[in-house]
Amino acid sequence: MLAVAQNEMITQTGPGTPMGEVFRRYWQPVALSAEIAKPGGKPLQVRVLSEDLVLFRDDYGRPGLLGLRCSHRLTSLAYGRVEDGGIRCAFHGWLYDIDGRCLQQPGEPEESSFKDKIRHPSYPCRELGGLVFAYMGPPGTQPPLPPFECLVRGDGSRNTDYYPINSNYLQNVEGALDPIHSTYLHMARWSEVKHQVLAQPQLEVSLQETEYGVWRRSWRDPALIRPGSIPYSATVYSYGHFFMPDGFMAIRRMSLRAFGHVPSGGQDKVAVQKTQSWYVPIDDEHCRRYLASFVNHSVTGGAPIDYSKPKEAYVAPGPENDYGRDYDGVDTISGIPFGGAKLRTGDGSAGGLLFQDTMVNETQGPIADRSLEHLGVGDRLLIMVRKQLQRAVDDVSNGRDPQFSRPEPDDEGLVRVCGNDEMEST
Repeated sequence: MLAVAQNEMITQTGPGTPMGEVFRRYWQPVALSAEIAKPGGKPLQVRVLSEDLVLFRDDYGRPGLLGLRCSHRLTSLAYGRVEDGGIRCAFHGWLYDIDGRCLQQPGEPEESSFKDKIRHPSYPCRELGGLVFAYMGPPGTQPPLPPFECLVRGDGSRNTDYYPINSNYLQNVEGALDPIHSTYLHMARWSEVKHQVLAQPQLEVSLQETEYGVWRRSWRDPALIRPGSIPYSATVYSYGHFFMPDGFMAIRRMSLRAFGHVPSGGQDKVAVQKTQSWYVPIDDEHCRRYLASFVNHSVTGGAPIDYSKPKEAYVAPGPENDYGRDYDGVDTISGIPFGGAKLRTGDGSAGGLLFQDTMVNETQGPIADRSLEHLGVGDRLLIMVRKQLQRAVDDVSNGRDPQFSRPEPDDEGLVRVCGNDEMEST
């Protein structure tokens, strides 16, 4: 458990808060590049770290992120027009470039230098692997944007996406990292197999603090698993790592048939898919999970994986649709099925897992009150993560760079979130 004050410290990320200052020392994804695909196209209103902003791609093709409300009379720039090297306010025509400089003030005298005194709030933006990243911290501490492996490798297939969540970032990070929940929350045919499942050996979990956060490997001894007793979510081993301050890296071995891809000769193969996620705070009670998945083409024989298949419309899980629950008709503990949700550009394979995960995280409340928890041995990873976040607050308050805010690329020029054995297999 955490004291109320400690919980508030690591869950509140708005301007001026201790954890907000930590988050502002890292590059964070704020949109998909596809959301502002057209130079000069319609601007996009976004909310990040409790700040209301406008994102646009200027007519030179550069992404810009500015304060939402015009410095003149506070009208929303999301209703402005992107043109003439910036974004123009619809109220009086003031024009701002991506650095927040005021380029034009049509209502002022031609000889006036008033526009040169205006510096509208702006944040640097960079694009990587289909995501738009922003740095919202002090200019003097701006680090380089890390060349994350999943976003820059050119020898495989990549898919980027996001989905919205109506609860605090931290309980969703912790839910993703939890190594035990899959055997229960995601177990199919629960009433048929629960006695066998409950009789299985518990997961063995190995944890190690790293330069990026926490490395986690979980496994069962296959010799102790009763054949045919666990139909889903009981793999012999899996990896899932935390990276500072809001990240989760999942590394899974998956059949290529799951991607709709069968190599020549009809032989199925197993591919390693790495999925790097950021649970970016929108405000203290909402976040967006941005994710980038990567599969190496060495397994597919050089053929790309088709992520562009027709998708169903995205359906957000929530209490308004009971998270897709069918208590009497679906044999999971919750009654929430696996099928259902589809991501905007993904293959939909996360379907019901998304509904189930969102339910357990959102129903903790908008911000989980960790002073009421009773943590067990299986929660060691969560305790480690919380301590790292608290250390980051201490680092920033004492003028130090927080952990993993300036990661060094490896010999291949990549920033990886994985162990050496995982690198060698992918």
